[in-house]
Formats: sequence, structure tokens, C-alpha cells
Amino acid sequence: MKKMPFLVIVPHGGTTIPEELEEYPRVGKFDVFYESDACANQIFNLEGEVRACLYTHVSRLFVDLDRSFAEVPPACVDGIIKKNTSRGKPIFDGDDFPDEIAITALIKRYHVPFYNAITKFLATGEVRFVLECHTMMSVGASYSSDAGKPRPLVSVQNCIHNTKGMSETAPMKMAEELLRILSREFRREENTVAERFSLNAPMFKGNILKTFGVGKVPMMRLSLSRALFFTEDFLDLKEMKVDEHRIRELRRKVLRTLRLFSERFFPHA
Repeated sequence: MKKMPFLVIVPHGGTTIPEELEEYPRVGKFDVFYESDACANQIFNLEGEVRACLYTHVSRLFVDLDRSFAEVPPACVDGIIKKNTSRGKPIFDGDDFPDEIAITALIKRYHVPFYNAITKFLATGEVRFVLECHTMMSVGASYSSDAGKPRPLVSVQNCIHNTKGMSETAPMKMAEELLRILSREFRREENTVAERFSLNAPMFKGNILKTFGVGKVPMMRLSLSRALFFTEDFLDLKEMKVDEHRIRELRRKVLRTLRLFSERFFPHA
């Protein structure tokens, strides 16, 4: 089957501590697993199906690729490198927090190449649509705009706030159609007390969509709730693993959605 003309970006699926910092953090494996977009690298593993996929194995606690390189502590508590987890647990012991030189080195090694790779993929002219993919917490974290509020099972975002106010990163008709197809694929899922499917709610303030969603190629953000697999039926907390059959099932739903979406908007690509 012909590859879809899409670039899929998964910025938060990593659970690896950068080797430069592996001796310092006080957080354990569970913290790193919980704070990642758990299973995102597996659910959105669409290599061979789309033009290009871009992942990372580094944990967002230490290099958050969806933040600007200028967003650093203490001015930004949820910036490119974190001081605390979403539950308020310190990540480093006092003086062990990386200094400016170490943070700059991390940015050059991980952040800059990731953004350069996106730019290069877009420059080929082969990418007609960009999808940034996440697995989100089922309830807004303390630092989020929707802190403490239940989140939908599936969220699509095609709007951002910038200096011009509200801007669309893809036509509304495309976003509405993507959400409609997702709603059909995930219609039997009910693990939320919130509205199951939403458009631009919550509004995430990630830097990737803000940076690359203003070009000629339409771009959207897709977020699946971890309530879809962080349950007794699928999650083994002791091993910190999710049932592989469930992950494959969710991946198939995403893949079917994108194929239908591609046929609708890019039939000759």
C-alpha cells in the first residue's frame, strides 16, 4: 500500500535519562514512565505507513522537545527541563540541578537536531500533512490550563494562540473530519467522565505546533487519553508495561483513521 504523505511527530514518548544526567536524578523508573507520554512511541509507530516518523527516546523530564529552548527554570517551571514532576516530586537534589552550560549542551544534543529534522522533512515537499501525537494524562496536571479537570478520550487541536491571537494550523473542515473519523473508531471506548471527543479542548501550548503549524503544510495535534490503557485490565504496574494486544488495537484504530483521512483529503498524493 502506498505511503500516506504524512509526517508523524511523537515528542514525549521517551523514557531514557540522558547519559549526561543519569547519575543525578532522584526520580525512579516509575516516575519517568508515568511522566512520559506512555506507550506513544508504540501506538503511533506508523513507519512504513507514512512518509516519515520522528520519535525520541529521551524523557521529557530532562529534555522536553515540545518546549522552546528559551523556556528554562526558574522563569518557567514547565520548560525544557523540569525541576519537579507533575505531582510535585523534586527531580534533582538541590545543587545537582544542571547549570546553564549543561542545559545548553542538552539543547544542542537533543532539542536542536529534532527541530532540524522536522524542518528537513518539510523541505522535501513530500509531506502534505503533519500530525503531532501524544498520550495525555486523563486529568489535567497541576501546571496545565485544565488542571484537575477530566480530559476527553480523544482530542484534536488545530488552533494556537500567538501574537496574532488565535490562528488555525489546519483548516477547520480537516480537523472536524479527523475528529469525526476518530469518534467512529473509538466509539466503544468509555473510560472517561468527560466528553469523549473534543476539538481544541483542552488547548495545549506546545512549541512544536506553534513553530511548525504556521507554514504551508497543514498540521494538527492528536492526543489520546491514557485512560484507554492505564486500567487494571491492561496495565501491569509492577513491570510498568501495558498489554501489547491493547497497544496494537489502539494503533490499528489510529491507522484506520489516518487511511480514511488520507483518502478524503489526499487521494492522489
